[in-house]
Formats: sequence, structure tokens, C-alpha cells
Amino acid sequence: MAGEIELQVDGGPMRALFEKPKGTGPFPGIVVCFHMGGLDVFEHWLVEDLARQGFAAIAPDHYHWLPPGFPIERRREILTDKGLAMDLAVSRSYLECLDEVNGDRLGILGHCMGGRTTLLGVGVDKRYKAGCVWYGGSAFKPLGEGPSPVDRIPNIAAKVMGFFGNDDKNPSPDDVNRIDAAMTAAGIAHEFHRYDKTGHGFMNPHGRSYVESSARDSWARASAFLKQTLGVKATAS
Repeated sequence: MAGEIELQVDGGPMRALFEKPKGTGPFPGIVVCFHMGGLDVFEHWLVEDLARQGFAAIAPDHYHWLPPGFPIERRREILTDKGLAMDLAVSRSYLECLDEVNGDRLGILGHCMGGRTTLLGVGVDKRYKAGCVWYGGSAFKPLGEGPSPVDRIPNIAAKVMGFFGNDDKNPSPDDVNRIDAAMTAAGIAHEFHRYDKTGHGFMNPHGRSYVESSARDSWARASAFLKQTLGVKATAS
């Protein structure tokens, strides 16, 4: 399992998963935005596999904003884009402060809720060079005040790769078309991949909607994209 660290956000503690490759680096860094299940087995695997591939990876626990015992299903009543952006900024800063991490080679990725958070992240922080979005829904409305993640698309400086199921309802294929068009209009370098007979949550092997072929293809494409965009030194292992 990935290791855990504790960071401070807005005067309170936030736990996060963290792993780095063996060796001295400096390695590129990646912020991993979790899905609705939080820092579960799937998120542990993501952080661990990224480290195996040569990236220092951190996954913040956005649920630190929720009161103890608060139902995750009602998280939108508490979570705000402002708070999520604060979590991302603290996590990114942690990576930048490490001697083993090259702060000029940072990426961000996420699935489901984390896909939306990733789109938010690249829209509020130009330090990211790459972003990978898996089926990020509800991106047309903000959490709390301010612009939505889609409204922030013109601010993106990162290259973006997206992965979506054609049977998904949120985001629907039409939603994906709208996001694609917004990125094209804003001149954002992006590449979207869509999968037939695939719905929401297709990459999580522990979920009911797992589609192995789509999961493997998307992870292979994302890994190659991140390595090319951020660079991975041959000494990483």
C-alpha cells in the first residue's frame, strides 16, 4: 500500500497518499485526484503504479472538509471548488519542495469526481504541464461560488488527455463534445479517447462498471503521454 503523510490545509490536517520511485531523481511529480470512493484500494494502486513508472505521486484526501460521519453521497453540500483547489495547491507545493522532484515537470490526473477535480486543477494552476481526465462529470456547474471547471478551460496551460465511455450518462457523449469544443476554441492542446460498450467508472477493477480492455488501453495511453510530456529519467525504477 502507498504510504501516508499529513499536510496542513487552511489551518487543519489533511492526509494524503504519497510514493516516489527508487533512486535520487529528480522525478516528475503527479497529483492524483481521487474518485468518490476516496483513498481506497484503487487510489493506492494508482499512486504505487505511478511511482513504479518513475513519477513521484501524491493523492490528497479531499474529504477532510467533511464533518466526521458525514455521508459521502452528500459531499456536494460541503465541498467547494475553492477548497478542492486549496488541497491541490498544498499537494503540488509538497512535491515542489522535495529534492527528488523536479517542480517544472508536474502533472495531474483523476477519475470520476477526480476527473472533474483534474479539470478544475489545470484551470486554476498553470504550473501543471499535463492533465489526464477520466470520465469527469458535472463539470459545467461550480461547487460553491466562482466559474465551473469548463468555464476555466481558457486558463489551461497544460496538455490534456481525456478518456470517456460512450455509454456514460455523466459526462454524456454530448457533454464530452461540448468540453472538446471548448478546448478547441480556447486553443488547448488536447486529445480525447472514447470507448464503445463502456460506461462510467470503467477503469476501477474493484467496481461494477470495470471494462478491462478500455481500462488497459486508457492507462497505457495516459502513461505514455505523461512520460513523453513530463519526462522520466532512465535511472527511475
